[in-house]
Amino acid sequence: MSLRTRLLLTLAGIAVLLTLPAVYGITQHRRLAEIVSVTRNRHASASLALGQLQATLVELDRAERSYIATFDPDARVQIDSALAAAQTHLDSLTAAGYAEWTENLPLDSIRQETARILALIDADSAQMATARFEQVKPLFVTSANALDGVSEEILSRSEADLNRARDISQAASATTLLALLIALVFTILLGGWLTRTVFTPMHRLGEALTKVADGAHPAPPDLPYDRPDEIGDLARSFLWMSQRLQELDRMKAEFMSIATHELKTPINVISGYAELLDERLLGEITDKQEVAVASIREQTRTLSQLVNELLDVSRLEAGGLRLEIQAVPVRDLIDSVQRAFDVLCRQKGIDLEVDIALNVPDAIPADAIRLRDQVLGNLMSNAIKFTPEGGSIRVSVRRAPDNFIVIEVSDTGSGIPDDQRPHIFDKYYQVGEAARSTGAGLGLAIANDVVEAHGGRIEVESEVGKGTLFRVWLPARPEQIPAAAAAVEGVSGANG
Repeated sequence: MSLRTRLLLTLAGIAVLLTLPAVYGITQHRRLAEIVSVTRNRHASASLALGQLQATLVELDRAERSYIATFDPDARVQIDSALAAAQTHLDSLTAAGYAEWTENLPLDSIRQETARILALIDADSAQMATARFEQVKPLFVTSANALDGVSEEILSRSEADLNRARDISQAASATTLLALLIALVFTILLGGWLTRTVFTPMHRLGEALTKVADGAHPAPPDLPYDRPDEIGDLARSFLWMSQRLQELDRMKAEFMSIATHELKTPINVISGYAELLDERLLGEITDKQEVAVASIREQTRTLSQLVNELLDVSRLEAGGLRLEIQAVPVRDLIDSVQRAFDVLCRQKGIDLEVDIALNVPDAIPADAIRLRDQVLGNLMSNAIKFTPEGGSIRVSVRRAPDNFIVIEVSDTGSGIPDDQRPHIFDKYYQVGEAARSTGAGLGLAIANDVVEAHGGRIEVESEVGKGTLFRVWLPARPEQIPAAAAAVEGVSGANG
């Protein structure tokens, strides 16, 4: 299944899950609208017709009384009009569905008795008309009672419809809420499926690319190389790129190793002849020639150091760095570093201070030469390089938890800008113009790799204008050193 298909299916599923509750809600809304319409049209019209019929019967009763008493022609007209209106309102009630309740309404009897009363009045029999009207009164009472029954039925039906509407509304709310919860659960499941099948592999690919950018070229084995979709294509492309980068790294390391080995021979020859000239073994030289020979010897030493650094870098990149682990006396190590750099500090007017805590073990398992020259030597060289005259450098050693010792090299130099600090351990990276004019940017990278090969780490703290602190963590026990990098010699007394 392609990535596009997965995304389309996920979006379609979410759309369906969100549409179903909406469709159900619309359906229930229509049912409620129908009930409201029935209540408004049928019950309201029935209530209106009932009220008008009640008022018409009252008006008919009053008009008959008036006509019997006064023989007023207007009252006669009102009687005829009231009878016609009463029939109209009765028909409206019947049409509204209340025929069974209007059957008991004696409107026909009232109409017949009213006709007899009018006939008696026309025959000048007013007394008989009055007596007849007394017989009609119970019909009006019966009509009023019948209309009260219709009113109660209208209220009963209205209440029943309202209850039904309320039940539908509650059921719709509960069902819609349940549907939304189900939709939410399925949406979460779809999101989890999409995350597991799309975003998680992409995240792993992103992490792998970051590691490649940091120099770790072997491709992780858990990437989805076998997937038949676009993510699989991307993973396979990444694998091919990683393999090509590994091959290029191997070729680069091989080239650097060959080149540096080839450079060492002419450098040694130049250095040897310069030493012969300096010692006058090839004859006397002038003062100017002596200065030139001294410059040649200094530059060949610098070039030889650079070649050695390039060799170390090629070994590190090829995974060929081996540590000669032995019990290294801590105080002897620090004393040798102090002696090596004390003269340089004095020449530059820098105060060098050394502090070794009492709880530091007598010896630690380490490669003494690499630790002294490539780690502490590089840190001291950088400290001297960036510390101005009148500044100070402090080397301290203390014991740390988890069987580690910490060696700190701090200075009062120019400091490292915040934007450059994350890159100081990158190969060929240099901080400031002074570093660019005196080095290749390999010292700290080699120091960091050597410390990590020991199973330790280097931390840095710095503030521009105030100085820099390098903190080297080293294991105090042999078993803490990675076996792949160590060729261990007698270190049984390394813990002290």
